[in-house]
Amino acid sequence: MVQQLSGEQNVKIGEYEYPADIAFKDALKVAERAITEYENKMSNKDVGEALGYKIKNPAAISGYIFRKFDEICLYNVMKRERGFMVATDIAKEALDPYDTRKAEEGKAKAIRQMPIVNKAYTEWNGEIPQETAFPSRLVDLLSIPWQEAQKHAETLRKLFIEVFPYLKTVTALESAQGAGQGYEVGGGNMGMESKEGNLTITARETGFGFTKTLPFTKKGIESLRKLIDFLETQISEEGKEKKEE
Repeated sequence: MVQQLSGEQNVKIGEYEYPADIAFKDALKVAERAITEYENKMSNKDVGEALGYKIKNPAAISGYIFRKFDEICLYNVMKRERGFMVATDIAKEALDPYDTRKAEEGKAKAIRQMPIVNKAYTEWNGEIPQETAFPSRLVDLLSIPWQEAQKHAETLRKLFIEVFPYLKTVTALESAQGAGQGYEVGGGNMGMESKEGNLTITARETGFGFTKTLPFTKKGIESLRKLIDFLETQISEEGKEKKEE
């Protein structure tokens, strides 16, 4: 956290607001508590206490703490209501306990909806400039004065370092899926690998064959187990036929 950016107003660089104090992982923790412990809806008092503040009178919550609430909302995992904060549908996707792929996509979706992150990630192709070059790259990206870029550089770079990997993970998965990576069965020479979020199994022979893509999730792994059982049966049958010949 950069102290000179703290205050009661939301932090803004150029035309873009961004969270300077609350990390994405901490915003997710609050959203998770809202979903699992409060049926999606937490009072302002409960949110404040989840962030580590002791609040005796909910009507006297300071503007400083409310700014923390606003920063959580900037991640698109919670939204403000009068006296409450509510977990968003995106948060429910991002925190899905059963589908890893869905959860990764939910996190990326939440982050993508933050305009300054989406702009930087797109313009910089997912790469974060070196610390010494970062302020000048902000100047070019946002068309802002050097002094403003320098003031925000440390905090904003820390934010990008945290959230860019979520976007890269989903980009890699989408690229793998778009390239048709999956498993391909044709008998014979078999190989199996896990690459960029997909399970891949290959076998080549003349007797049988099909093609399918499996996500790297519990459901995908279960389907792979069934496929392996099928292949073992085929190999056993082919072995018997060869012995009979």
